[in-house]
Amino acid sequence: MSRIIAFDTGTKRIGAAISDPTRTIAAGLGFLENDGALEMKIREMLEDNRPGIVVVGNPKNMNGTEGASSDGARKFLEKIKELYPDAETVLWDERLTSVQANRAMIKGNVKRKKRKQSVDSVAAVLILQNYLDFLKNRRNDE
Repeated sequence: MSRIIAFDTGTKRIGAAISDPTRTIAAGLGFLENDGALEMKIREMLEDNRPGIVVVGNPKNMNGTEGASSDGARKFLEKIKELYPDAETVLWDERLTSVQANRAMIKGNVKRKKRKQSVDSVAAVLILQNYLDFLKNRRNDE
């Protein structure tokens, strides 16, 4: 079974997470600076890890509608399809994952500067873990 990679897109950084081979647990892959070398770094990450599925967080509004941030997530998803056509791509609801990531790090006494650097990666882990749990529950229902 191939792994799954998830991305939490942001204007400055893109958080990344990867599943274990059994698709049970998500782990952080860090973050990528959203700069001129971003496409190359994403392609490299995807080619190094060869995921079967790539999940991109979709930051919907609290009422479930999509706004400007969702447009950015959709464009990022399209770029992933171009860069790595071998994987299935999924746009996944990620409401409040950055808030959850910040709260978890505050509880863990992570300093503000470190939180700012890590929030995208932790949010990507939360996005991926939610997706993995969804897959597991779907399998259990069959």
